Amino acid sequence: MPIIMRNFFLGALLCASVCHAPAQTDIQHIDFTNFSYPWFYSMVGKPGWFDMSHEKPIQLTNGRNLSDSGNGVTEEGLTLEEVQFSNVTGDGQTDAIVVLRYDTGGTMFSYYIYVYTFADGKPKLLACFHAGDRAYSGLYRVYEQNGRLVLELYDPDKSTGDCCSTRFIRTRYMWRNGRFLAVGAEEFGKPKATSRLPVSVFGNHQ
Repeated sequence: MPIIMRNFFLGALLCASVCHAPAQTDIQHIDFTNFSYPWFYSMVGKPGWFDMSHEKPIQLTNGRNLSDSGNGVTEEGLTLEEVQFSNVTGDGQTDAIVVLRYDTGGTMFSYYIYVYTFADGKPKLLACFHAGDRAYSGLYRVYEQNGRLVLELYDPDKSTGDCCSTRFIRTRYMWRNGRFLAVGAEEFGKPKATSRLPVSVFGNHQ
């Protein structure tokens, strides 16, 4: 086959593959299991919101970025727990609430909540929240309700050990001026289980 015809043929194949690739038209088309998230180790600590604009990315592959001891025991790293799609900014556009679990390699673990919207044809990070370690302000649940982001964290004042607490604290957040602001009084509730709900998409962690 002449070089010109061969190049034309290869170009046509490339064009066909690109044209038939699934377009990322909204946040629900984003593959968060194979995705790069901003991350830095100093996030491990006191719960709260973080400025992620200057942090280095960490890549998840098939929902995980974990080191392994070689005998099947997970040592340290991140795992995708769940992705929820709802509007938490009040603009009528669907957002993504992404929950990652960080394992230290010991008994301690914590959760990170990333909130993304879709802008200019790609996901845009709006905010990131770090929950604490298990009974000490660890994540119980996160969800959207009435256009607001709701976080429920285990109450350290009601802890029954490092692993568990008999109460959670619920805080509601409204998106205003480029950030989530707490609104209303804190609410309290009783957890239905010692593990965080809902169950992880990769199975329940103990």
